[in-house]
Amino acid sequence: MLNYFEHLANIYIFSFYKNYAYFFSCVLILFLLTKTAKYTGLLDIPNDRSSHKNPTPSGGGLAIVIIILAANTKLVKICPELFFGGLLIAVVGLIDDIRTLPVLPRLLVQVVTVGLAVIYLPSTAPIVGIPIDVIKIILFFSGVWFINIYNFMDGIDGLAGGYANVAAIGFLFCLRTTIRVEPWNLEIYSQLVYITMPFLIFNWSPAKIFMGDTGSTFLGFLFFGLGIRGLQFGNYFIYAFIIIMSFFWIDASLTLGRRFLRKQQIFKAHKEHAFHKAAAIFGHWRVSCFIICTTLFWLNPMARLAVKNPSYAVFVTILAVLPVMVMILAFKPGCPIDQPGYLLRFLIARFKK
Repeated sequence: MLNYFEHLANIYIFSFYKNYAYFFSCVLILFLLTKTAKYTGLLDIPNDRSSHKNPTPSGGGLAIVIIILAANTKLVKICPELFFGGLLIAVVGLIDDIRTLPVLPRLLVQVVTVGLAVIYLPSTAPIVGIPIDVIKIILFFSGVWFINIYNFMDGIDGLAGGYANVAAIGFLFCLRTTIRVEPWNLEIYSQLVYITMPFLIFNWSPAKIFMGDTGSTFLGFLFFGLGIRGLQFGNYFIYAFIIIMSFFWIDASLTLGRRFLRKQQIFKAHKEHAFHKAAAIFGHWRVSCFIICTTLFWLNPMARLAVKNPSYAVFVTILAVLPVMVMILAFKPGCPIDQPGYLLRFLIARFKK
């Protein structure tokens, strides 16, 4: 843990002077977006499925997209499927933020971009003992699903931006100390940390701007794209991804799975995620803070432990993820908000005291 705290101090304190340009560029773009939202159509009007009450600027993820792509134009030559895939995903997300798009065109773009990223994955060796062709099929469906997961989980103030910040820190910790990757991979994770810092300030409850599909789908694709590139150098990086992203994939998968079994539309906006129910009781900032801190101080160190000790990786992954799953199940994800479980009723009673 001492190495991890040194890692945090280095990122949050000692390395800031090297990356201040990303921080202040994001502040400037976010400020401009908040001031021009009513003219650009990037204004989120609340409805009965919203978690906010007042019209709020949206599309704040555009700041993340602009800075990441501008800082990594070299990817046009060395990894064009990631650069242009992210750009296309972000453009479609921006259009959806301005005027709602049907599910089919959005899904089609995700299928194409993820498909190209998987096809051009520079690896032929088996991953965790599974033939690479089988792995690519699994990665294709997982990639499309993960983009939508990140979008679904952008539902309360501070969550999607804060999670991106601590997840990037976790991946940096795993990669810098255990797995060799392409230098640009590490650079993008580092950039994400300093770009999402100011976004989190603007997006913290009560939010001054929302990320929107522009940012959430872009981040989902970016984390997926960087993750699969990491697999070619260290098969066990897959465990780090499962652990660090566990709050998102568990909540979204359980919620959407249960809604599917109840014959509900899984792509229709709703408030049945565990984080929605928790925020309705404890408030946005408490829930976001809890998830961010749990990821920062529990999931990230456990992810590093898994990739550094491959023979125990499965055990460590289960140990890390199990408490997260229990906490999420306590809120009965995928069920109407008026159907709390026993543990949730207990928590409500304790909190009200």
